[in-house]
Amino acid sequence: MVDYKTVLIPDETELEIKKSRFINLVFHIETEAEAETILAEIRKKHYKATHVCWAYVLNTNPRRQKASDDGEPSGTAGKPMLEVIDHRELKDVLVVVIRYFGGIKLGSGGLIRAYGGGASDVLNHCTVIKKQFSDQLQVVVSYASYGGLSNGLLERDVIPVNEDFGENVTLSFQIPVAETKEFLAWVEDKTNGTAQIIRGEQAFVDVVEA
Repeated sequence: MVDYKTVLIPDETELEIKKSRFINLVFHIETEAEAETILAEIRKKHYKATHVCWAYVLNTNPRRQKASDDGEPSGTAGKPMLEVIDHRELKDVLVVVIRYFGGIKLGSGGLIRAYGGGASDVLNHCTVIKKQFSDQLQVVVSYASYGGLSNGLLERDVIPVNEDFGENVTLSFQIPVAETKEFLAWVEDKTNGTAQIIRGEQAFVDVVEA
């Protein structure tokens, strides 16, 4: 499994270009069915819109992507939106640009700039996260070992997701898979081989991009 970038929560922006209103939306999705459900709701809400154009990319192997011009000239809406998503290397993302026509035609070049610009605008505004494929680890240590290990973790800037103080101290971590081997070797050295390691299932962890 490979780390990838996506959006955290839905977001919305709006642009006016030559009297046309462009409402730009972004959603995190994980299946085509989710995309279709969201699009159906948008079409119902914006039933008076002139066009509801969209593009999405899924984190599948092989990658699954789709786009729609929804009546705009071919290649002037869905494709530029898809190119914006690709340029930002985002996956599991649906971008929708809704147009309310204002009476002035934009031409093919103007439409490409408007729909690509709408996608860029909402992606600039939203929160992007990294889906980091990680090992779920528990490190069980004695109280005698805890102090030195805790200080070492501060120096490494590694923060446990949970600390449980019982008969022993159990520290829970989400460590990127590529870093697990080195991290466990460090824990073993720091605790003189006394730490007990419990491995959980590997999973994607959300990391907010700076």
